[in-house]
Amino acid sequence: MTIRKAFYFILSFTVVVLSVGCSSFSDVKSGKNKVEYEVKFKILQINDVYKIEGLERGDIGGIARVRTLRKELEKEGQPVLVLLAGDFLFPSVMSKYLQARPMVDMLNLLDGDPAAFDPYLIVTFGNHEFENKVPEILFDRIVQSDFRWVASNVRYCSAKGDAGLPFSHRFYNVHDTIVLDIGGALVGIFGLTINSEERDYVEYDYELPERYDAVKKAIDTLKAQGAHMIVALTHQDMGEDESLASYFPEIDIVVGGHDHSYSKKQVGRTWITKADADARSAIVYDVSIPPNAPVGTIPQKVDLNKNTKAEDPVIDKEVDDWMDKLSKRFHDLKRHDLNEPIGHTKYKLEGVETAVRKKETVLGNFLTDVIRDKMETDIAFINGGGIRINDDIPANGTITVYDMEGIFYFENNLVDFELTGEELLDILNISVQNVDKGDGRFLQVSGIKFKYHDKSSQGKPGYEVKQEDVVLKHWGESNFTPLAREKTYTAGSVDYLWEKGYKDGYTIFSQGDKDNKGTSPKRIHLDKSISFRDETTETIKKLVKEGKMITTDIEGRITKVSD
Repeated sequence: MTIRKAFYFILSFTVVVLSVGCSSFSDVKSGKNKVEYEVKFKILQINDVYKIEGLERGDIGGIARVRTLRKELEKEGQPVLVLLAGDFLFPSVMSKYLQARPMVDMLNLLDGDPAAFDPYLIVTFGNHEFENKVPEILFDRIVQSDFRWVASNVRYCSAKGDAGLPFSHRFYNVHDTIVLDIGGALVGIFGLTINSEERDYVEYDYELPERYDAVKKAIDTLKAQGAHMIVALTHQDMGEDESLASYFPEIDIVVGGHDHSYSKKQVGRTWITKADADARSAIVYDVSIPPNAPVGTIPQKVDLNKNTKAEDPVIDKEVDDWMDKLSKRFHDLKRHDLNEPIGHTKYKLEGVETAVRKKETVLGNFLTDVIRDKMETDIAFINGGGIRINDDIPANGTITVYDMEGIFYFENNLVDFELTGEELLDILNISVQNVDKGDGRFLQVSGIKFKYHDKSSQGKPGYEVKQEDVVLKHWGESNFTPLAREKTYTAGSVDYLWEKGYKDGYTIFSQGDKDNKGTSPKRIHLDKSISFRDETTETIKKLVKEGKMITTDIEGRITKVSD
């Protein structure tokens, strides 16, 4: 660690962060307004990377494969600009117990030199960077970073309600905008972050028109510095990225995150790209900046798995070291082995967000069956966003303590309550409202089957659940019966959804909205305090004692119908 970095680390650790940043960074050397010859380089994009070791026991994704891809691109002889479009500090089991230090350590190694500052790696804040309520953890990770951050619409607040100052005023390696001189071409970058994580220490310029005011200011700054190319490094929904590109056509490319699945769209001449989460894939841009013509960009998806990319041995060893540290830390705190087997599953337990937030899954079926069986309710449901493992447990695979830590990243207790058929129908319609976006509101269900109709038109998605397409079965009965609006049904879920479901659009579950005197359906058993995780663990262990495994399968509980 350099003397300067050690100095900033001490400041950050003690929460005495001085105003040492500058609002805009530029490494411009050319001082020219026009390029004299065609400049070519590459952009390597990743986003929403939570697990340094990758997915499915390390067979897919992982930072070691990103390093391999970067080395391959650099060998082609062109500069490689690496952009990470937010969400990498949290959430993950490793970050939960090791305060996100391993991820920054991996990114510091991405250039092959753990001691050097990486001039070609730039990241922006995702909403989950602000997940932890303790701001000092984020501050320490910023100071630990041997790379630059760009943030054009977020401000640090030293006290709740404070108007705040840009993070660039607090940290030497955070900037409102960045201009890089790449072979004589000036590449301007600004960052934009969605305001979906509320914290006392951060304020967002995200509500319109403040958001576009911040963007215009950033673009004007980049243009004033002579930028030949403008890159928006964003963490927001694809729809908002499309609006951004439409409103600001001078943006050459939008390198986006937040959606967790690969997508590529073009608005006018502007490409918008998002890679799969956890480096399942990356995006590689071939960029050409000619002297007297528009910037040329060609994005290409690159899959990263054991069949396409080998793992870089240096980073792979570092990953193993951090996994060992995690195991030791977990054992010290919990007195359990992180790799301890809990049970087995016959079918793949899909836990990736692109599954649990969009469709019926085996994992969702099993978890909601656990709730229904324990609470003895007619139906049970949980929001897909509450399943946090973001990984798949392979078919005929072993379920470990580490897997359970991922599934139950947040602790919840079970609750039961009553709903009318009318209320239940409304809940199901809210569940599928944004299914195309993969919203966390999407429900996994038990004791009920329903169809939802795709009524999309003119490029606008629209979905509907009709009463006649819903059947359920009362507790203790074996046959499904049609939903009746006037009847009352018992339902089981988790306390988070019951208390704060209004944050995902379920206004019926607003007990936690104290400012507006919110209420939720009256609970049936107020005296019960049942840990969702403990009950699931006991269910799996009971199967093991009986010589069984999880055999839950897809049963047609949720079906999409195209009209």
